[in-house]
Amino acid sequence: MYSMAEGSSWGEIRGRVLDAIVPKRAEMESVEGFARRVVEELDVGLAEAGVRGGAEVHGSVARGTWLAGDRDFDVFIVLDEGYGRGDLPAVLDVVKGILGEGWVEAYSEHPYLIADVDGFRVEFVPCFRVDPREGLVSATDRTPLHTGFVVDRLPVSARDEVRLLKRFMKGVGVYGAEVRVGGFSGYLCELLVIAVGSFEGVLEAASGWRRGEVVDPVGGSDHDGLRKRFGEPLIVPDPVDPGRNVASAVSETRFWEFSAAARAFLEGPRWEFFYPVEGDVDVGGVLARVRGHGVDLVFPVVGDGEGEVPDVLWGQLYKSERALVAALGEAGFGVVRSGVWSDEASRHVFVFELESAILPAFALRMGPPVRMVEGGRRFLEAHAGSEETVSGPWVEGDRWWVVVRRGERGAGAALGSFLVGGGRGVGGSRGIAERGSRGFRGLLGGGGEEVVTPDFAAYLNGFLRGRPGWLE
Repeated sequence: MYSMAEGSSWGEIRGRVLDAIVPKRAEMESVEGFARRVVEELDVGLAEAGVRGGAEVHGSVARGTWLAGDRDFDVFIVLDEGYGRGDLPAVLDVVKGILGEGWVEAYSEHPYLIADVDGFRVEFVPCFRVDPREGLVSATDRTPLHTGFVVDRLPVSARDEVRLLKRFMKGVGVYGAEVRVGGFSGYLCELLVIAVGSFEGVLEAASGWRRGEVVDPVGGSDHDGLRKRFGEPLIVPDPVDPGRNVASAVSETRFWEFSAAARAFLEGPRWEFFYPVEGDVDVGGVLARVRGHGVDLVFPVVGDGEGEVPDVLWGQLYKSERALVAALGEAGFGVVRSGVWSDEASRHVFVFELESAILPAFALRMGPPVRMVEGGRRFLEAHAGSEETVSGPWVEGDRWWVVVRRGERGAGAALGSFLVGGGRGVGGSRGIAERGSRGFRGLLGGGGEEVVTPDFAAYLNGFLRGRPGWLE
């Protein structure tokens, strides 16, 4: 059926990709040596401070599935029985003292630290040593259990299969469970390979997925029961916590994007699925494309906010984007597509592609059914003598109708009114509303050079292209 099975060049491509993503011996020794040093220093410092527990490396490094060149590290401070959530600030203070300077405190379910150490970006995450049969104290308690399961169930020979799957997902833009992406986590990749056996097997399966697909890495689950319980596009029960769907972060869009990309790859394997071509983006060239695009784009810009945990920030941005799309639609603007870009620090840009940024001068308004006496009376009082009425009201079918002059015809001005106070009035996120009220910079159409920074230009270039890189 597929060209891969017909002797294509996949064997050569596979070898080249593996050569690029499998860490060489020197890198492995460097990473393993760094891990030992970090754990030893933390263990000594924790013991001196009287903290019962120890440091452990988890994530892809511990499972042997990290990609060459990745510099992200997960170090867990695993606390012995007897500790509770209230002890975490004091434990983190000990870790801060060991690290010295250069750390940043972040928050998810509970606080953790991020630091750059010897060229590695390390997350120091506290958790509790638990017996899974007795339940978890916090969500992070699962991670050591995940490591144990993967190390036990994933053959050493299959680690490269996971690496291939991760690199493929990165290439087609579906890798990452963070809110910004809404895609597949590294642990989910590991479970898919455990369940199916190989990179090619995962793609074969994904090419035929249907919504509500169940992939069970241990077998024996009630698929219909899982579908009723979770109702998500992809369902992968967590082997260490069966009440959790490991694939819950995978959005509808990413689910189908991966399925489509898998099908396209099986029909014609190419290096570009793993490493899409990313040429230099010229800001002037992108602006020229905007002007000649043939569809109007507007860019409301929100900025000057304090740093935010990325998942929280992107949740706020996406909520505000949906609210603004709805408000534009209610105002009569046809929204073709929308998107949002952020530097995750001080500048956030919404992008709206519109059928037209200028509405007609007049609008047809539908009134209530004639049988609704009070509603009809209010409609007639509002429009019969109004200076904004162009024609009507009249009865057509069973309803009142009227043609009125539009008060606001331009999308830029309309968005400006929606974003008074940061968009809270149209259902935007409170966090973005607060940022908007402090630093809303106005609306720019075709020629907004000051909005289109090089990083935003790269995003906008992809937005204008519209199709994923693997379709090039």
